[in-house]
Amino acid sequence: MALMDSKEKSQLALLEGRFIEGVGFPHRPGGGFRPDATCWAILALQAAGSTSGVIDKARRLLVNAQGEDGRVCVWPQRPDACWPTPLAVLAWYGAPEFDEPRNRAVRFLLEFDQIGVLDGPQPGEGHDPTIKGWPWTAKAHPWVEPTAYLLSALRICGYEAHDRAKDAVRLLIDRQLATGGWNVGTTVSFGQQTWPTPEATGVALQALAGLVPKPAVEKSLAYLRSQLPALNAPMSLGWAILGLHAWEETIDQSRERLVQVLDRQEQLGPYDTFSLSLLLLAWHCRAGLLRFLEDKGPATK
Repeated sequence: MALMDSKEKSQLALLEGRFIEGVGFPHRPGGGFRPDATCWAILALQAAGSTSGVIDKARRLLVNAQGEDGRVCVWPQRPDACWPTPLAVLAWYGAPEFDEPRNRAVRFLLEFDQIGVLDGPQPGEGHDPTIKGWPWTAKAHPWVEPTAYLLSALRICGYEAHDRAKDAVRLLIDRQLATGGWNVGTTVSFGQQTWPTPEATGVALQALAGLVPKPAVEKSLAYLRSQLPALNAPMSLGWAILGLHAWEETIDQSRERLVQVLDRQEQLGPYDTFSLSLLLLAWHCRAGLLRFLEDKGPATK
């Protein structure tokens, strides 16, 4: 989408200015390379129509961070923290010259089995702990946000019918709260139903859009609509808008809301790379993140 006004141009320039030549994108200005921040920046720059050449450079640096088995970790010394791998798949998607690293990453996602699930229901648990989703770190319990990232990566590459993707859908539906919405992935704690959060709800709705019937998530959509007027945190507002747009929900004055939150940087200081990228994605992806990527064309398995 072409840039339309000075606000978009200034935020695009701000994000492009985060790029460190030969390194990549940091989580915050002045920091070192973070693969997750680099992935989000690539996606946001794509959506904003960047022509600076940073996207290609960042994708190549992301390849350097990939392990031999296809995983992409937050830090080289923590190979178990491989949750950014689905984000790398999204960042490489649509660029044929990066099909090889993207395909290796997808194979890793499909074959990885170090997920901390249990053999059966546990007393006091409000969710099914036997469903394989995706954990933050190897051998840990699967949670909503990394599972949503996994599902997004698999479906954009044509693997929505794979058992790993089906398990991800099952987990997200299982972790949906009875009154609507999601949190990190717990439904009951100490005998009490837990509360949803806008960011977890938005990321789950984005991943599930088009895979489950709308009535299955209607309470969650209603929750997000009810929360939207009060959201001012970048992550909450960004994911709320992307999640609602993915379900073709109309949002009044969404860009005005985004401008207000972007302008808060004048008092609060610059947002981290993920937050800034997410706001730009919410600005440009009028039908959600995955629909934007799908419009880039099919990937080769």
